Amino acid sequence: MKKTTDLRITPKRLGLILVAAFCARCFWYRLHLLFREPFTFFGGAIFKNMEQAEMAIVGAFLEKDGALPKEFAPFCDVVGRVEYPRNWRTYKHVLDSGVELYGEPDDIFEFADGSIAVIDHKTAQAKGDGDPLLPCYEIQVIGYGLIAEYGLLLGEVSKGGLFYWSANHETVIAEPDKFYRGQKLWMPFSPKPQAIEIDYKRLDAPLKEAIELWEAKTPPDRSEGCPDCKKLDSVLALEGEVQKQLNLNDQMILSGAGNSQWARDQVIRRAYIENSARSSALRDLLDEASDLTFASDGVMANWEAGYDGGF
Repeated sequence: MKKTTDLRITPKRLGLILVAAFCARCFWYRLHLLFREPFTFFGGAIFKNMEQAEMAIVGAFLEKDGALPKEFAPFCDVVGRVEYPRNWRTYKHVLDSGVELYGEPDDIFEFADGSIAVIDHKTAQAKGDGDPLLPCYEIQVIGYGLIAEYGLLLGEVSKGGLFYWSANHETVIAEPDKFYRGQKLWMPFSPKPQAIEIDYKRLDAPLKEAIELWEAKTPPDRSEGCPDCKKLDSVLALEGEVQKQLNLNDQMILSGAGNSQWARDQVIRRAYIENSARSSALRDLLDEASDLTFASDGVMANWEAGYDGGF
């Protein structure tokens, strides 16, 4: 296939196209903002901490027993972890179309026959096939598998999966005294794995859609019933009203000053400053490194919507 695009995208973001609530217009904006939408905030350091704890538990079983206990079926027969680049800058693969898939899976396990399994941990309640985000998660794992197999040549990916870690909060609420010891709250979490069939052809349709939206110069029409479209329209309408008022003020300035050259220069200067600020903000966005960092208080200082680290 001839290279046609310079799109860079993570498998998880690609999978958003298959979610029932997908909106092409909103996705167009997110693509062109590099998934750094305004007005977003997430204080999710605890999710990263949970992911590290979950990986430590699994690693301890593998190191001690060379396998996982029965509650991790159908992945009990993995024999160890596979070493791979744990960084989205190096865990990547460029497809023939030019699309660069990148990200960072949570775990890659090896089976006795040498094939591998790509796993993503989810600190969330397992909803089974009824999970509205399951299609997204499936594309996420399949995409990671493609990178592992064809980009990094780690081996044949024979299985993919999600390790849901569900909080048993009802148990704590029912008997709170049993779960507060030594000035610490002990929250029990239960693992519930879900296997994902590795079929790389499932990437074709969302890749085609993502490329078309990336290459489109203007956003698609709004989606009826999309709540985000309604919010976006409200923001644009508000800005439009402000701009109308500014234009009216400009006219009043020009009229009051007798349409003098000085007044015209002031109006032009204001418009130039406003447009320059918008252009500068867009350039800064495109030039900005996409590292995910945490502030000293544990809150994400640069939350990148759609982060692939287990959320």
